[in-house]
Amino acid sequence: MKRFTSILFIIVALAVIAAGCGTKKEDLTLNSKHKPFPNYVLNSSTKVQETYIMASNNPKVVAQVPCYCGCAADGHKSNLNCFIQKMGPNNAVEEWDQHGIT
Repeated sequence: MKRFTSILFIIVALAVIAAGCGTKKEDLTLNSKHKPFPNYVLNSSTKVQETYIMASNNPKVVAQVPCYCGCAADGHKSNLNCFIQKMGPNNAVEEWDQHGIT
C-alpha cells in the first residue's frame, strides 16, 4: 500500500509540474494602442498596475464580472468600469478610471 501511495504521489506531482510548465504567462506590458497610464496608476503598486493591464488586455472577460463594491451608483455596469472609463475603436483605452485603485 505504501508503494502504491508513493507512486500515486509522484504521478500527481509530475502532472502538476507539467501543467505549470505548459501555461503561457500573460504579457504584462501596456499595449501602445491604449492611452498611457495616469499618475494615480503609475504611483500605485505593481499588482495594481498589472490589474489595469489585465483589464485592458481582456476587456470582454472583465466586463462579464459583476462589481459588488457599490459603484453602480457611479454608473458602473461591470468590473471593467472600475478600471476603464472609455474605450474606443479596436478596444483601445481612451480614458482610465480611478476606481480600480481603491
